[in-house]
Amino acid sequence: MSADDMVLAWLREFAAEALVPGTLDGLVARFDAVIVAEVPEVSADRELRRDLDASTRDQGRALLVWLTGDSAEVDLPPAAHGLARTIARRGLHLRVLMQIYRVGQKALLRFAAETASERITDPVLEPKVLIRLLERANHWLNVSLEVLADTYSEERERGLSGAFARQAETVQAIIRGEIADTVAASNRLNYPLLGHNTALVLWLEDTQSNQAEDGIGVLDSAARAVAATIGARQMLTVPSGSRGLWAWLAAEVEPDLTALDIGPDIPDGIRIAIGNPGKGIRGFRQSHTEAIAAQHISESRPAETRLICYADVEIVHLLDGHPDAARALVSRELRGLDGTDAASAMLRRTLRGYLTVNRSPDAAARALGVHKNTVRYRIQRAEELLGRPVGPNRLKLELALEYADTYGPVVLKE
Repeated sequence: MSADDMVLAWLREFAAEALVPGTLDGLVARFDAVIVAEVPEVSADRELRRDLDASTRDQGRALLVWLTGDSAEVDLPPAAHGLARTIARRGLHLRVLMQIYRVGQKALLRFAAETASERITDPVLEPKVLIRLLERANHWLNVSLEVLADTYSEERERGLSGAFARQAETVQAIIRGEIADTVAASNRLNYPLLGHNTALVLWLEDTQSNQAEDGIGVLDSAARAVAATIGARQMLTVPSGSRGLWAWLAAEVEPDLTALDIGPDIPDGIRIAIGNPGKGIRGFRQSHTEAIAAQHISESRPAETRLICYADVEIVHLLDGHPDAARALVSRELRGLDGTDAASAMLRRTLRGYLTVNRSPDAAARALGVHKNTVRYRIQRAEELLGRPVGPNRLKLELALEYADTYGPVVLKE
């Protein structure tokens, strides 16, 4: 076997191993972490981090396959263009895109050198593999930057030339608290800020990467479905990334969100976070802040929830401001009920439902779908494990139950 054949054989074996989902996940996390640490614009923007992760994953997969061939043609995946467009839509400088790729390039070269040194014992083969890796990887990254700079420029020109840019700039200024004139802002947005505004944050789950190209259109349709459900008379939308959308729904009367649910007309793979309705320009901003907070909690929950209302997680959000103190509260208040086993989870669920209906066994039984005697038995068992009755000083216990219900095993005792 010739030296070139040996190099190619090694690269094919390496690529096959790296493409295993678990291994690829680790590589993506490694490169994302380096970029987030060195590019402040990325670390401060959740949607940008989401698009970065999608781009890193899809480019990593494509690059690993391309490394084992001889073609000089670089075919970038849609997620890479999506990241460039998001950077342009944010009004960020082209420098941010270039810095992401330069930081990624350094991380890739460092990883290649470490991998070759650790896995190749043949002193003749190692430099040949490393040279091949570096030449191919550098070509990929350099071509990527050229192509994506064009994508960025096209998106900037498209946005700056029309009403879309003025609308996005006005929304960002309102969110930053820089605009107080409701009438002027309403005119610029062509959206009635004086009424009741309900903010939505919509995004595609990571498993829906194949929808990256038409993701905004899909999310816009989902927002319109929610608007129709609550009787909103007008809607304002701004893309927050290639896979995310911010929306505001205007209504003359405050909408009731208590019974809101995602209907069958909203496709799987879409998640929605909703803020409380708020009136005027201040309510517009506050509802959006709440929707962003609800999105953060939704992404941290162990169970997948397609729709999350801030009103349902407001207490947890407030506790999130002091996570160490919140975990200490859970550990202290739920001692005896803080296991991750099914029995502990059942007792916590029953106790939470029982306290929610003001300690009524009948109402708790109806809500949980069990007999009232079952509720009584479980509450008695919970009190035995806690070592105290659940009636007195119940506020801290309820807070601990809410926090544990939201975050599950990560805040409970294994």
